[in-house]
Amino acid sequence: MKNLLVLYPHGLGDCILLTPAIREFYKATGNKVHIATLERFKTAKFFDNNPYVEKIYYTKDAWHDYPNSQVGFIELYKEWKQFASKNGFGGIVMPMHSQPISKIDINFRYLGVYNSEEYATEIYTSPLDSKIAEKTINDIVGDKPFGFIQTNTGVKQKDLPEGYGREYLKTNKNLESFIEVGKDFDALDYNINVQFEIMRRASAVCLPDSVFYHACHAMSKTVDLAYFGRGKGVYERVKHIVASQEKVVFEL
Repeated sequence: MKNLLVLYPHGLGDCILLTPAIREFYKATGNKVHIATLERFKTAKFFDNNPYVEKIYYTKDAWHDYPNSQVGFIELYKEWKQFASKNGFGGIVMPMHSQPISKIDINFRYLGVYNSEEYATEIYTSPLDSKIAEKTINDIVGDKPFGFIQTNTGVKQKDLPEGYGREYLKTNKNLESFIEVGKDFDALDYNINVQFEIMRRASAVCLPDSVFYHACHAMSKTVDLAYFGRGKGVYERVKHIVASQEKVVFEL
């Protein structure tokens, strides 16, 4: 299908879980997709370097811009379906993750890709992202080996206890230097691709259930510790189908 619009009002971690489906859609059809992602992710620039995305649009948030999420998703789809019709799109899909199965599989089904076994997720960063990351690392820790940490996600149930990441990496990985999102730099200081490149250069990582966990898998980086405070059921739905080295815990 040409000019497919993928309405995807989900989190940044979920955006990483979409990358296999849009890549395999391109391989199957020769067509890139158009994507509508959350307006609040505009500065994140997650899809900006993706070679399988034709154009990026930005949409309201079903969870926060409507009376409730059920109304939000219904209204969003109506609005964007009208937009797609008026602007000559060949079709529109809005993957929904309400089923208790892999989100990667759900995305494949919505995009009509059924025969692929290429489930690897991907991130796409630029040389400029890498350059900014290297300067940031040098400014914070110099040339010392460091651990990358995220403690707070904005969802209390997902967060690591304060100070846990530093203590864990110090004890288990013998690290003395750390770069922590929200402490050593603000999440809004850089686009998300720069932050991925900072993490890529870390000697070890300690993370909650967040976009950084998914980015580690996308770059085939070992996850030294990931905390899924919302339980194994959530983990089973978002875990990566392509195996990677990780240590996942559900209690601390």
